[in-house]
Amino acid sequence: MLRELNDLEFISLAVGQPFNIAVMLKIKGCVEIKLLESTFNKLQKRHPLLQVRIFSDENDRPWFTSEGVGTIPVTEIKRTDDSQALLEFHRQLSTPFDLEREKLPLIRISAISSPEITEIIICASHTISDGFSLVFLFRDMIKYMVNPEEEIIPLDFPKKDVDIFTPKIRRMMPKTSFFAYIVYALLRFYYFLRYVFIGKRKPADINIKEDDLEIHFCKLTEDQTAELLKRCKKEKVSVHSAISTAFSQEYPIFGSPVNLRGRLNPQIGESFGFYSGVAVYKKKYRKSLNFWQNARRLQKRLKKGLRDRKLFLVQKLLSKRISLELLRKIGTYYIEIVTKKQPFSVDNLGLLDKHIQDIGLEKFPTIERFFGGTTNFLDTFIVLFYTLRSEMHFYFHYTKTKYSPEEIRSYAETVMKRLVDAIEK
Repeated sequence: MLRELNDLEFISLAVGQPFNIAVMLKIKGCVEIKLLESTFNKLQKRHPLLQVRIFSDENDRPWFTSEGVGTIPVTEIKRTDDSQALLEFHRQLSTPFDLEREKLPLIRISAISSPEITEIIICASHTISDGFSLVFLFRDMIKYMVNPEEEIIPLDFPKKDVDIFTPKIRRMMPKTSFFAYIVYALLRFYYFLRYVFIGKRKPADINIKEDDLEIHFCKLTEDQTAELLKRCKKEKVSVHSAISTAFSQEYPIFGSPVNLRGRLNPQIGESFGFYSGVAVYKKKYRKSLNFWQNARRLQKRLKKGLRDRKLFLVQKLLSKRISLELLRKIGTYYIEIVTKKQPFSVDNLGLLDKHIQDIGLEKFPTIERFFGGTTNFLDTFIVLFYTLRSEMHFYFHYTKTKYSPEEIRSYAETVMKRLVDAIEK
């Protein structure tokens, strides 16, 4: 493979290093490392972006190339206790990929193993992966492990000469970097007035420290999940709107990653790559209304935020011709301003059972836990949720710089109670 990074990948790369995404599987039993290595060799053939590195050309533009890139490194770590895997998970998220080492792909695997329990951590640069890509990769991994003779069908999208955007979206986008400099100047001026001159506050530090990252886990029971889904259907409210409403009393401004696969020009399908956007919403919770009335109000705002002109706002303002450094500065100012220095995100992976059905899961050792995360910066509080085996799982990913474990635990209990109360009322 040899191609220039597309618009979405360029924006992801501009966040800086590290900007990683990872999933961790906790498996009951032992997984052979040789089987894991051979499986990921097959996965590199199915998903070409698993065998690329990034280099810059003479004009300092980033490109993907597969030249000289080797196999995916698999590191085995002997398991000693239950806390070890989570520490390794956060270490992976906070460790940048070495772009100077030409043999290394932009993905790595860690296996914390013992005869009783094995945790597998899959960590990729966010520039080549989104949340759904890791779900599809996790599914393909299990499929090839339980069916070694399974035919490998490559999913090679997008190709070198394919524009990922539809003509309608491409027409929205500027041809030069002129608007980017105007946007940068306006953001910087507003930030100075609002947070430095008046507020006497310094710009936030980029916070990526492995010992500062923490996760809290909770879930709804199978019965509670079923009742919530049933009630959402009755109230004509999406599950995402209902979950977001449960958090909106404390976080009226929040972001959500949006799966763009169905909006792009080629048929992306289940190809591995970065095909995500971010929508930012603002809607205050009205205490004079009940939970479901607030959820319907929020849903209207969500639908507006998913229109192309809103969802592709960044692309409308910023040309890919600007430098990565300038785009990084614009992004940092924008996030702090639009979230009022309180970044919060609700990430929805949906019904995972649907994505991993018919892969021979009954032949694979029992998966006791599955969760994911992204590199945490600007003290962003991220809530990931999905439904697996008919239970709705929630992972609260945060920094201890801003939140204490006790605060998050108490807040998680409050949110779960709100959802249960909403089901019953």
